[in-house]
Amino acid sequence: MKIRNRLLLLVFFSLVTVQSASADFDSALSAFRQQRYAEAAVEFKKCDSAKANFYLSLMYGMGWGVRQNKEESAAFLSRAKKLELMETNQIASLTR
Repeated sequence: MKIRNRLLLLVFFSLVTVQSASADFDSALSAFRQQRYAEAAVEFKKCDSAKANFYLSLMYGMGWGVRQNKEESAAFLSRAKKLELMETNQIASLTR
């Protein structure tokens, strides 16, 4: 019973966190699609998700809304990979 309650709390807090991060990501993605790149960069940095870091990597690589910087681009891509792995592991641990 204790394990079930802990799992439910974990899922609840994960959903609350994902929902607020999702709202930031959605506004960032909207700005990106409208080519408001400087605004998108600020919003993506608030998200700190794998997808947001991927977009930041692309933006720094291409110089869209930020000063082009290949090192920053590589760092954001590396962070995106790391976060994706962490998110995948969290989901896998919930299904066990």
